Amino acid sequence: MIYAPLSKPTIITSNNTAVETKDFSMTCNATGQIHAYRWFINGLAPGGNRIQLSPDKRTLTIRSLRRTENKGPYECEIENPLFRKRSNPFTLNVTYGPDNATIVHSANEYPTGANITLSCVADSNPAAQFTWLHNGQPVSNSATFSIIASLSDAGTYTCTASNSFTGLTHTATKNIIIYAPLSKPTIVTSNITAVEAKDFSLTCQATGQIHTYQWFINGVAPAGSRIQLSPDKRTLTLSRLTRRDNKGPYECEIRNPFYSNRSDAFTLDVAYGPDIATIDHISDQFATGINVTLSCVADSNPPAQFTWLQNGQSVSNSASFSIITSLNHIGNYTCIATNSFTGLTRTANKTLMIYAPLSKPTIITSNNTAVETKDFSMTCNATGQIHAYRWFINGLAPGGNRIQLSPDKRTLTIRSLRRTENKGPYECEIENPLFRERSNPFTLNVTCEYIASSYMMAQITPQLYIQPMSTLLGQILP
Repeated sequence: MIYAPLSKPTIITSNNTAVETKDFSMTCNATGQIHAYRWFINGLAPGGNRIQLSPDKRTLTIRSLRRTENKGPYECEIENPLFRKRSNPFTLNVTYGPDNATIVHSANEYPTGANITLSCVADSNPAAQFTWLHNGQPVSNSATFSIIASLSDAGTYTCTASNSFTGLTHTATKNIIIYAPLSKPTIVTSNITAVEAKDFSLTCQATGQIHTYQWFINGVAPAGSRIQLSPDKRTLTLSRLTRRDNKGPYECEIRNPFYSNRSDAFTLDVAYGPDIATIDHISDQFATGINVTLSCVADSNPPAQFTWLQNGQSVSNSASFSIITSLNHIGNYTCIATNSFTGLTRTANKTLMIYAPLSKPTIITSNNTAVETKDFSMTCNATGQIHAYRWFINGLAPGGNRIQLSPDKRTLTIRSLRRTENKGPYECEIENPLFRERSNPFTLNVTCEYIASSYMMAQITPQLYIQPMSTLLGQILP
């Protein structure tokens, strides 16, 4: 048997592309007097249940290709009894992927104006083709692309990695939030007026991408059982307002991850009062013709409205008013202080007494004649606003058990007159808190009882007694 030398074999494949997880066949292509085919993988004879050889050993088939195990190199060898020839090494380029697509680490939140770069990676052979979608709309066909952030760039970004050889596609998504600067918030109130002892709410009014609200009272965070915040911290409620504790100032601040802004300071004008109304200290008593000013004060915000009543009748609508005193001004004065915002009213009262000058009193007697040993009464006769009567005998206050005064001191009675002790002079005085007036002196002409009796008889029977009486009087009187 004659054998010619063998030519170098070549390895030919069943498909243009070796695809992972697919079956792939290689055939040892050669001509000549070939008695046997032999295969080598990485220099060794093939083994394992995923490697199959055709009956003539010419074709090697790999079941379910794997990128790491089946790339080779592969060699085929032909032989006869005299000659042997091996092919050049053949390395299998296994296509695979793309594996899971991944968006390279980047933030989820950005301020407007930021430079954002989005990159997508996916292990693939050959390299994957990439497509980017923004909210479902194509924006790029490269693995990486950049944008200058604006609010319109917020949304869902989807990276699609594909391999036309394997027919596989994988996606990755990322949600991006873009934040714009926040506008200055304002504080709005629940009521037009803040009233002491009532509840009052302040709300932080703002628009934009707000994540949190924060309040400040006098520059510090609010605290205390009388301060309540809504669940979203947007509304602050003050329970039972007080004028001293709750005037502020108040500020609210809004924040997101990149921006913050604070409101202007808001000072609470707490309406209160009126507190206790008080009439300025003045006397209760005045003479007629005096200029008297009545003033009422009551702490209140806003200032109280005042009404004055005299004996129940309105006389003024101001805090102060003046009068020129006359007897018509006697009576009770009521100051009424009101606050229409709080609905509260307070009153104060003052009674004024006006006194006119007293006229001079006169002394009148109970009898025409004062008779020794008889009782004799004198009465202080006067008109006007008299508070007290007072008597003077010889310039002194009366004394002794024979002098009696009526309960009102107006009438003075002398018991058992005596010519030497009781002739006077007598004066009566009247007074009130502002005036005093005294009568003219009154001298009592005390006659003895016999003369007085004779005189009386003469009055009754003058013809019978005229001579004796004249004679008697001549003897007694000078």
